[in-house]
Amino acid sequence: MTQALRAPGRRVWGVGDMIPIRSALRACFTDLCDMMLDRRCSGCGGSPPRDRGVCPGCDGLVDRTGVALCLQCLHGDAVSFRVERGCPAHGSTRLLLAGPSFEPPLDRLIHAFKYEGASALAGWVASLLPVPPGLGEGIGREYVLIPVPLHPARRAWRGFDQTSLLARHASERWGVPVVDALLRTRDHEPQARLEPDRRRTNVAGAFRVAAGALVSGRPILLLDDVATTGSTLLAAAEALDQAGATWVLSLAASHGGGQPGAKRGGTAALPRQ
Repeated sequence: MTQALRAPGRRVWGVGDMIPIRSALRACFTDLCDMMLDRRCSGCGGSPPRDRGVCPGCDGLVDRTGVALCLQCLHGDAVSFRVERGCPAHGSTRLLLAGPSFEPPLDRLIHAFKYEGASALAGWVASLLPVPPGLGEGIGREYVLIPVPLHPARRAWRGFDQTSLLARHASERWGVPVVDALLRTRDHEPQARLEPDRRRTNVAGAFRVAAGALVSGRPILLLDDVATTGSTLLAAAEALDQAGATWVLSLAASHGGGQPGAKRGGTAALPRQ
């Protein structure tokens, strides 16, 4: 067996010694790119830490408390004042678990994520999603995660589908498979530009199920980024019901508030993920 020769008192460098050097060079390169590109926090315009899109200040201002709401109450039907396991007025068929309120700086961060190409924020926004009940046990083993899709024309213009990105991050955390079962059949006017009354009719009949065999007989986690009037989630849930889903639980990273019933419901702490 041959042995490496070295001069007395001189260190022999190995592969393990190169790892810290590579990490330091990578960090320097990242910092240089951030400086040249003038990377800023989308919430306040400050400088975020390396490899993060949100600065600690904005991250700390976003509450991790979620809310349980009834989509039909949000939609403007008879409002119930208490939502726990089910809505007294509408039962448990149209429940929504939503993350924190759509207020500064979260509104600016989500706007940048959706409309300004800040797709790197997907993991941070997905961390705001409430964890659905029963993961890994009972009904939770049968869950499939279905994102509310953009119309293909709008996805092509935007370059990505933000809800699909959120679903992928949530799937990795929860171990729930993503099924792209929904199709948006009309490129209707964006909901964000409309008054509540028009939102309700704007998305009526806008979805159909393309993978019915993967939906029929399964409990569904229906995912959207922000819920305001609940109209989009209700329209999507109706299509899933018609395809044979046993139960549809809606999830959103944020809720818009300001609608009838929006501030009413049970609350639950959301773990930082």
